[in-house]
Amino acid sequence: MSDQLRSIPRKLDSAQRAAALGGADLEELSVPLDRAGGPTPNLTILDSLMISARNRQLGGEWPDRAASDRWLAPRTHYALRMFRGEAAERGVWQWVAMRYPWYVEWRWSDRENAVANDRWWGPIHKQAFARLWWGAEIFRDGADYRPVERAFVFQDLPNSYLHRPVVRCRSLALAIVERFGESSSPTAKQVNGLARVLNLATVGSPPEVETGYQNDDLDTYNAWVAEDFAPPAVWNDLPAGPPASDTTTESKAGGDRVVRRGWSYAGLG
Repeated sequence: MSDQLRSIPRKLDSAQRAAALGGADLEELSVPLDRAGGPTPNLTILDSLMISARNRQLGGEWPDRAASDRWLAPRTHYALRMFRGEAAERGVWQWVAMRYPWYVEWRWSDRENAVANDRWWGPIHKQAFARLWWGAEIFRDGADYRPVERAFVFQDLPNSYLHRPVVRCRSLALAIVERFGESSSPTAKQVNGLARVLNLATVGSPPEVETGYQNDDLDTYNAWVAEDFAPPAVWNDLPAGPPASDTTTESKAGGDRVVRRGWSYAGLG
């Protein structure tokens, strides 16, 4: 199998997946990721991460399957360095899932040992690897992945927010994590209720009005994506992500105001 990131641009049905996982050549089903102005991402470091994840899973180091998300999400983002446009392609994530089928089947099989199709090919809040990568991209505070870990403590949070345009404003996304971090066990009603209200409340006045119209330092991010880097000797320590300039103290304070207002509108306490 290729060590360069590829894409399977059409949705495979269950029979096609079974054939591919049974030994059919994935090279024939896939195409190289076309990155203008730079080399295609190499999978060597992601391979190293997934070997460590497999060892942790076999060693029973996660109390349940969902607990693996908060460990894997930041490390997947660190290991697989992509631009958002590349990460928006479903075919890329289908190819990644087919490279590590053991994870998809372990994490997402139901009582009948079946895996829903959207865990192989689905939107970013459903697909097995896309939700990890996008969760880290959206909820990181610049290079700090700790909010990502907190976001994945509550499964309703990534499930309800990752696909919503409102959380593309990182300061607002961080404020959401902070809001639910104040509770030891937020309810699904609270998580989903706030998501619904924020969608409505930001239609006429986007959150950037209060957080400021700041963007990531794209030159720094591009350099982070393109730099040569080696996997850590062990994956225990939380790595550092790419710097971002949009999460200033003032910006995060604006995000907090929007979330608190939405919380009040939703009547959540």
